[in-house]
Amino acid sequence: MQIVQVGDEFKEHWNNFVATNAADGGLLQSWQWGDFQKSLDNKIIRLGAINGDGQLQASALIIKYELPFEYNYLYCPRGPIINSIELADLDSLFAEIKSIAKEEKSFLLRVDPAWIVGHHQQLVDSGFRKSEYEIQPKCNFIIPLDGSQEEIAAALKQKTRYNIGLAQRKGVKVRMSSEISDIEAFWQLMKQTAKRDGFHPHPKEHYKKMFELLGKDRMLKLFIAEFDNKIVAVNMVSFFGDFATYLHGASADMYRELMAPYLLQWEAILEAKKLGFKFYDFGGVNGKTYHNQKWIGISRFKAGFNERLQPREYIGGFDLVINPAIFAIYKFVKQIRG
Repeated sequence: MQIVQVGDEFKEHWNNFVATNAADGGLLQSWQWGDFQKSLDNKIIRLGAINGDGQLQASALIIKYELPFEYNYLYCPRGPIINSIELADLDSLFAEIKSIAKEEKSFLLRVDPAWIVGHHQQLVDSGFRKSEYEIQPKCNFIIPLDGSQEEIAAALKQKTRYNIGLAQRKGVKVRMSSEISDIEAFWQLMKQTAKRDGFHPHPKEHYKKMFELLGKDRMLKLFIAEFDNKIVAVNMVSFFGDFATYLHGASADMYRELMAPYLLQWEAILEAKKLGFKFYDFGGVNGKTYHNQKWIGISRFKAGFNERLQPREYIGGFDLVINPAIFAIYKFVKQIRG
């Protein structure tokens, strides 16, 4: 098994491997996600474990994040991705990543593969330890789309079904967009939502570049809810592998009684079903292994789209500390900032 940095000629093979083997669909390990990170001026490294036939057996998209005072850390979002790879070969992959980290003078390597709870021993054996906080959601609410539309609708909770119907009766209309010009409306609503719910959104340019780069390959679409010729809510949904994934949502402070977010999610589910995707991922929720007080309402909202399912729970983030002194300073600063 050979560990190599792969070039553009591997793009199609890379995406096929990621989509086939990633338990969450693999968007954050896709080739296009790497290109998006490059557009944000982050250095990326694509590592592949390749067998004698030239086939990928493991892959890792690694992103270098620069910090003040010339410090940096490496992050492999929702990776690495493996395909029945032997432990020794996985050790070889991590050994190569460690070597790169030392060359880049990184103080930390962070990973959070989409491995189900309990399957973390390979990371521990390779020197990783559990992270103290999560970057990606540890628990995701994912519904299957293999049934008929009627069967998917039958799994809705009564309140969710009622609110979808209410939005329709009130005259809310949903359209799907691939137009970059609609990012402005999304951004204006995102600012309202962030202020209302108390979080810091990405800069507008972040969402714009994501939409430009992923949208051109039909991997990202906006679902826009309109009422009385006004845009009242917008969702950003990705399409990759077998998964349609709800990434970001924003809504106006006014017209909340219209229940537009319910109809937006339902229309996105129907579109994913129509396009042949097998799963719809609502993103992060509270679960047995993770609880955030601020997520109680959004977890209840998402769970309403299938009352029979429990969240999918991943192992979460794991850290390989390369420079303990700098890592200690990094932790201290994060604690001060909250």
